Amino acid sequence: MFNRIAIFIFILLCMGCSHSGEWQYFPESPSDEINIYVVSHGWHTGIVIPGNLLGEELGFLNGYFDDSPYYEIGWGDKGFYQAKAVTAKIAIKALFWPTQSVMHVVSVPVSPELYFPQSDVLKIKLSRQGFNYLKQAVTASFKQEKEQVIKIGSGLYGRSWFFEAEGEFHLSNTCNTWTARILEVAGLPVATFLTVTSGGVMRQISNLTYECCEHLEVHTE
Repeated sequence: MFNRIAIFIFILLCMGCSHSGEWQYFPESPSDEINIYVVSHGWHTGIVIPGNLLGEELGFLNGYFDDSPYYEIGWGDKGFYQAKAVTAKIAIKALFWPTQSVMHVVSVPVSPELYFPQSDVLKIKLSRQGFNYLKQAVTASFKQEKEQVIKIGSGLYGRSWFFEAEGEFHLSNTCNTWTARILEVAGLPVATFLTVTSGGVMRQISNLTYECCEHLEVHTE
């Protein structure tokens, strides 16, 4: 039984290695582009967005952090994400049983490349339209009561907080699946099905380029 589970996990780890589909929501000009970042911390990925472009969708974050140049936002299993010490029991439960999820939001006071020197950081350019769709999808991931998000505790590092989230975490719907899904909503040609690892996300976006507009050809740095 253990061998079958190990093989299954290995197959999942190998999935999500290539992107699919086509770019959506091209910018009308270079001034229509907005920089976001995807950060891989090993097992987990997060999305970093500019603090001055939160808009109505995510403007509530400023109330928890007194404004910030950037915000890193991630989604994940409630028990695994918040655990001070990750045990085998916590990891197995997170993978094989649907569990509650949380949002993790971090104030990033400097450029993500400087703030996360030990992590892989990729900068991605989106059109304003794609970025607006991204914000809507991220906002919908926060659980709300009476139109208010629900803060539940201090985050993992820096100035950060956990919030209640929508959706259940399980083996085929991980934190990295969430990241891929948000990027897909924003118009990137990424696959979400069986994209369960951080490597699956980063490989798909590492060399993406626009297929139109000569002056916009290079899309990642």
